[in-house]
Order: sequence, then structure tokens, then C-alpha cells
Amino acid sequence: MNVPTIQYCKKEMIFPAFGMAYPKEGTAYVRGDLPGSVRRFVECHERYHLKDSAKWWVWREIKASGYAAWRHPIGFGAVVLLSLAPNRLAYYLGRIRKGE
Repeated sequence: MNVPTIQYCKKEMIFPAFGMAYPKEGTAYVRGDLPGSVRRFVECHERYHLKDSAKWWVWREIKASGYAAWRHPIGFGAVVLLSLAPNRLAYYLGRIRKGE
């Protein structure tokens, strides 16, 4: 079993996402340019994804966000505000259309 790792990366690597988790590899990427409270929330959120076995992507996001929000409420609030940016809203719309 892989030991979960968090890799901090440049914004350009995963933009417009704040983080990406790859459970099979046991690695998550978090943008290093994010403010500290946001980075801590995103890291916690992605770390949750690394161990989650839920199949439906919406349920995975709800669980990971709730878990991380409980531990990092200020970061969660900041993520909500940052997610109102047009590029983030377009990103979410694209994920909804793809069903991922």
C-alpha cells in the first residue's frame, strides 16, 4: 500500500483546480501559491480523497469538503469565496457536464 503523499506544485500544473488527488498512486497535488489557510484546507480535502472509496463523484466531494471544513473552517470560507471567480465557476460547470 502506498503511503499518501502531498506534493506542492506550481499553479500552472493543475489550474484552475486548487488540488488533485490520485488515490491509485497515493499522491495528491496542492497548489503552492494558495494562501496558507486555503492550502491547509485543500491539503486536508485532497488527503481525504486519497483514502475515500465512494464511487459517485458528488458524494466524494461532499465528504472531503465536510471533513476538511470541520478542521479548517477559515480555509473553507476562503475557498468558497475564491471559487466564485469566473474561471473556477467554469471549471465546476465543466466537471458537472462531464459527470466527474
